[in-house]
Amino acid sequence: MKILVSTGPSLGLYCPVVPMAWALRAAGHEVLVAVPETIAAVVNGSGLPHISTYGPMHMREVMAHDRQGNPIGFATAEPQMLEQAGRGFGRLAARTLPGLLDVATRWQPDVILSEPHAYSAGIASRVLGVPWVEHGVGLGYFREMDKSGAAELEPELTGLGFAGLPDPDLVLEPCPRSLLPATSNPGTAMRYVQYDPPATIPSWAFDERTRPRLLLTLGTVAPAAGGVRVLKELVNVLPKLGVELVVAVADDVVPQLGSLPDEVIAAGFLPLAAIMPSCDLIVHHCGGGSTMASILAGLPQLLIPQPIVAEQYDSARRVTAFGAALQLVDQPIDPAVVLENCERLLTEQSFADRAHELRAEVAAMPTPIEVVSQIEDLVFGLARL
Repeated sequence: MKILVSTGPSLGLYCPVVPMAWALRAAGHEVLVAVPETIAAVVNGSGLPHISTYGPMHMREVMAHDRQGNPIGFATAEPQMLEQAGRGFGRLAARTLPGLLDVATRWQPDVILSEPHAYSAGIASRVLGVPWVEHGVGLGYFREMDKSGAAELEPELTGLGFAGLPDPDLVLEPCPRSLLPATSNPGTAMRYVQYDPPATIPSWAFDERTRPRLLLTLGTVAPAAGGVRVLKELVNVLPKLGVELVVAVADDVVPQLGSLPDEVIAAGFLPLAAIMPSCDLIVHHCGGGSTMASILAGLPQLLIPQPIVAEQYDSARRVTAFGAALQLVDQPIDPAVVLENCERLLTEQSFADRAHELRAEVAAMPTPIEVVSQIEDLVFGLARL
């Protein structure tokens, strides 16, 4: 069986799909990753073969400009943010669709696997007449975005004879059922497995600790979008909690943080899957990967959704409602408020208890290896029709 994997050009969209791609490869199937050139090194680093569907691009550039290259002012109200996000993913699909169709036509896959935002993957599957498997990347998918995504893609859809965006033939859902939106189609449950790009695990991750350890990250997009100022403020105030502080950022952001307090034991790119089990609390932007990795590690979370990524608001609400997190929304990030919330998360046992419940729920879900057979049944079953 030949599996064509397609995602958007970002770590947050590609990395969650890697364990499933490797499970398929370990089962003896051929896997080819077709994504924009921007993340070619990331794909190659994951040990999977890569072919480009488009040249260099950055997700923020796609989201922040219309098709003519004119800047788009980011919305501040959640419904408008979701609409903008859908249109942004529509523009991404319009760019990558010709290249993906070319690759798919020449390679002739038996099935296409993608994350939910990769509209071009669903379109390519229908053009080729092969099944499309949608792989979740966070806490359930916001289908509301698809309406504006389809509107943005209308010229391409109409040109190919489509009335709208195709529906996936199989949905793989790593979000634990306890956190799924009430309106969500639960899909096929599959355990979330954290994948981080290759990096060396620091020895302190296994040392005994005398103080709590707090992990701080705002992902890759927020620092690039002006979040360095916020990071600097938090790096200087969080040690007041009496914690060891780990700051996970891109290596090129570290010099921008200035002089670091003695309580900071690491700053730079880190393999989160290996680091999180040695931590007691995480403060982060509620990106899909960071949130799921935190759940996998059983960590209480302080969630600070970023105004440029609409889905983060809803994800933050659901983890908070479950009792495993606190959130700061619709307000400037006040270091004093962050300190107060972190102290609650560290001292009130209920947050850790609920986080451990989520970790146990994820651990009981089928692994990617166990789900491979469902993809095989889908492909071979359709082939027999």
